[in-house]
Amino acid sequence: MESYKEYSPNALVAICSNLQKACEKQMRATEAELWKKLVAYFLTVAEEAENPTLSSLNSYIVDDIENSYTKVAALAEAEDDRGSLRCTTWGKKVTAIQKSVLARYEKQGGALLEESNLYVCEACGFIAISGKVPELCPICKAPTSRFSKIA
Repeated sequence: MESYKEYSPNALVAICSNLQKACEKQMRATEAELWKKLVAYFLTVAEEAENPTLSSLNSYIVDDIENSYTKVAALAEAEDDRGSLRCTTWGKKVTAIQKSVLARYEKQGGALLEESNLYVCEACGFIAISGKVPELCPICKAPTSRFSKIA
């Protein structure tokens, strides 16, 4: 197993943002504020990807589905960690859905959202394209209150 990995500033922005949000949800204002400061710092040093495309993003998603989740699941199984196995299963499903949404967007462009909104489950990351907020997340069973309207 890899014990050290160097992360790009953009990856650190994403990681710190997620940790900030988790602290906010747990009402840990001091910790959330510290993560927010780290996000601000990494945003100042983050480099934009050169000529990002949907297909380059798709290649990262495919790698996650085919490789990353398999590695994490193997580690979780070795440790008999049911919680991590459950999160890995959810993550793989959500990532597959994100791949599908990107493919649909590539074909339809802005028409994809013409009479719909984009909602994201804050518990697992499921993306719903719908006229109304889903009543229940099909991945993690979170209620409507756990969805955020993105677009």
